[in-house]
Amino acid sequence: MMTDFRLLGRIAVIGVVAVFVSAAAAESDEASRRAMIGKWAGSYNSEGFLKEPAVRGELQKLLGAELDHLFRNLNVRGAVDLDDETLSISGNAPHQGTEEEAIVCATVLPLKTIVEAAIFSKGAVTVYTRAEKYEYASICIKDWITLVNSSHIDRVQQPSNVRVVKPAH
Repeated sequence: MMTDFRLLGRIAVIGVVAVFVSAAAAESDEASRRAMIGKWAGSYNSEGFLKEPAVRGELQKLLGAELDHLFRNLNVRGAVDLDDETLSISGNAPHQGTEEEAIVCATVLPLKTIVEAAIFSKGAVTVYTRAEKYEYASICIKDWITLVNSSHIDRVQQPSNVRVVKPAH
C-alpha cells in the first residue's frame, strides 16, 4: 500500500514539474516572439530582417531559384512594417514600380514563424506559401495583391466610393 502512495506521489511531482517546464517554455517563446517583433518593426535594417534565420531559411525553401528575383524586386524598399503579428517588407526593382514588385510577410506566432512571399512580374503575381489554397494565404499577402492589382492608384487618387470628412475645428 505504501508503495502505491510513493508511486502516486512521484507521478504527481513529475506532473507538477512538467506543468512548470511547459509554462516556462511558453513564456520563453512569447518573450522571443516579442523580441523579434520589437527588433524589426519599424526598422530600416530591412537587409537584416531578410537575413533573419527564421525568414531567410524559409524563403530559400519556398522560392528556390526565384530567390534572386525576389531580392531584385525588393531592391527599392522602406522600413519593416508591422500589422498585428505580421512583419513585412515590400518594394520594387529600381525604376520598375508597378512592373516588378515583391513582398515578404513573416507572421510571428508562438512556436513558429510563418513566412510567405509574392512576386509581381510581367503582369502576374506568384505567391510562395505553404498554404494549400489562396484563401489560406495571409491577409498580408492578399492585401498586397489588391494594392498591386490596382497599380497603387488608390494611394494617390481618391476612389469614387470614398468620402473624406474633416472636422470643423
